[in-house]
Amino acid sequence: MIDQKEIHNQCYSEDPKVRRHALEQLQNFFSSIPDKQQAWDDLHILIDDQDSSVRSSAAKATGSAFSQVPDKKQAWNDLHRLTDDENGWVKSSAARAIGSAFSQVPDKQQAWEDLLILTLDQSNWVRFSAASALISAFSQMPDKQQAWNDLFAFTIYEKWIVRSSAAYVLGYAYPHVPDKQQAWDDLHILIDDQDGSVRSSAAEAIGSAFSQVPDKKQAWDDLIRLTNNEDDSVRSSAAEAIGSVFSQVPDKKQAWNDLHRLIDDQDGSVRSSAAEAIGSAFSQVPDKKQAWNDLHRLINDEESYVRASSNHSLGRVSIFMASQAETDEDYKKELEIAIEFFETAVEEVSYDKWANPSQFCLPFYRSFHTIVFKKQEAKEEVDRYLEEAKAAIGDSESKKQLYEAVENLANALKEVQNLGNLDLLKMKGELNFYRKYCDRAAELMKNTDEKAPFATEVLRKGFPILDRNFKKLLEEIQEKAKIVCEESKGTATEEIACAVNREVQKWEIDSQKEMTFCAKNLCRALKLIIPPVSENKFILNEIENALNEKNLINLFTITSTFIGSIPALKMVTDKLNNLEYLVLEVNSKVDELVILSKPGFSEEFVISSGIQLPGLSAEHVVTIPLQEISYFELKEDLEKIKGKSIEKISQLPIKLAEKLKNYLLRIERNDILKRML
Repeated sequence: MIDQKEIHNQCYSEDPKVRRHALEQLQNFFSSIPDKQQAWDDLHILIDDQDSSVRSSAAKATGSAFSQVPDKKQAWNDLHRLTDDENGWVKSSAARAIGSAFSQVPDKQQAWEDLLILTLDQSNWVRFSAASALISAFSQMPDKQQAWNDLFAFTIYEKWIVRSSAAYVLGYAYPHVPDKQQAWDDLHILIDDQDGSVRSSAAEAIGSAFSQVPDKKQAWDDLIRLTNNEDDSVRSSAAEAIGSVFSQVPDKKQAWNDLHRLIDDQDGSVRSSAAEAIGSAFSQVPDKKQAWNDLHRLINDEESYVRASSNHSLGRVSIFMASQAETDEDYKKELEIAIEFFETAVEEVSYDKWANPSQFCLPFYRSFHTIVFKKQEAKEEVDRYLEEAKAAIGDSESKKQLYEAVENLANALKEVQNLGNLDLLKMKGELNFYRKYCDRAAELMKNTDEKAPFATEVLRKGFPILDRNFKKLLEEIQEKAKIVCEESKGTATEEIACAVNREVQKWEIDSQKEMTFCAKNLCRALKLIIPPVSENKFILNEIENALNEKNLINLFTITSTFIGSIPALKMVTDKLNNLEYLVLEVNSKVDELVILSKPGFSEEFVISSGIQLPGLSAEHVVTIPLQEISYFELKEDLEKIKGKSIEKISQLPIKLAEKLKNYLLRIERNDILKRML
């Protein structure tokens, strides 16, 4: 139970440590605090604290609580002011806070400019934090092409470290930029920068952007050319990038030959990166025997960190082999072999745990093995292994997010204990479920604060929720949707039931944000097409409850309930819900401007794209009350567009098009408007 009065009193303590503790409480529990105005007032006061460590904590708390603070304008002004603080740690915290709150800040252009300025700061940590925030912010900038140009301008800055950071950020920004050909040309130029660190970042950027570049052959040739660069760090980064993009290369035989060549590089860091790349790409390489032999050769390398990387990759390969095993005996054998490789990797670089992701994977897979094969004595042993995994994370600020991962893994693994005896198929399923999470955690661990803190931040945002409850609920939703689709065959609800089934089968365990996004978009779409008659009151109420639900487990539970009710829906007309709509085709995607008319409801426009439900698509949904775009001829114009297929917004009646544009600009949905122009 949160004691707000105690937190309030701590905010006014004379001891900075106590004030920082109060801010940590506000940061972690702001959503649970009953009097948010009081909490915000306390937080706002500490923004100007005389102690720099308190100001830094206040910046973090403001960023974390931003979406729920009563006065977002003041909160933004506070963060904006802190970007000019005399203390580097405060500026760093302000940068990260702006990145996390970017979608909610009232002045995105100013926030973007603040972050750009901070990338030029004298402090490495401030620059790194700003770069991390820029990655978060880019996808939400109204004018992404201009944002790209802003970043690219930094690649010609005199200081190499600024150019290097900018190059790295561009790799993560690439999927969001509209002109991908020009963006690719920009990235391509960076591989010839005079500084090795910039070329190294360019190699990583190409790896990040590879899936969407228009010329994959050129991108691959660039990476191969960089593997012959005179700078060791460039060759190393290129090798890592090759491993990450291997699955997307059409000619895997040639790609394998290129990767195979790198294990004989004269530099140990390149050989180490090549070993990591083979571990990442193993499932796709055409000559798995040669890959296995290469890794075995590298475990005898003269450099301990090369031996550690090779043993870690052999452990990953053995986990993959276990997931493909055809007998219980082979499954157990491969899992135990993997544990031995991880153990050897830990011993090779025991003095520097941050350089060794096996520090995390070893206790994790040991605990998994214990649960599956030693159920009776599992609890004490599992707790010990998970404590080792937690200890491997250490006290680094940017690694603290892994604590949550470990706790969730602990809860998830303990759930496995309750499953009874597992057959081979279930054991393989469990292993595959956790394998990618352990790999992601290992990837986080190797990105140290000093090397790439902004990369760590990006990975953190994509870190999946490691809880079997979500997996169980998702499987329940998908199974229920499948049954509902079958039950509805030949009835009035068949179209909607089977469309829902197709949609939820695409869902995956992902970040909480992404999972919430999927579930609530489905709710919005169904709300629009289910007739508001008394027979449908229950399911419409459940959908409304889901839309208002903040807890993801509750959201999934409610979703499962109303999906089960779909066959009982009352469909009252040929056109679902009396929807009259027009289709706007933009960039091969379907956007729909839906004119919604419901008895007892106010009329609305709804613009959406993505989820394919009967007569509706709703990846991005913007609801526009007609009173917001009202004018004298509105009803007449609505009659003109009924039932028409329209490719561009310019095909709407002139006044309607103008009103719609102005409304979207007013609510800062330039992204939707651009897709419709």
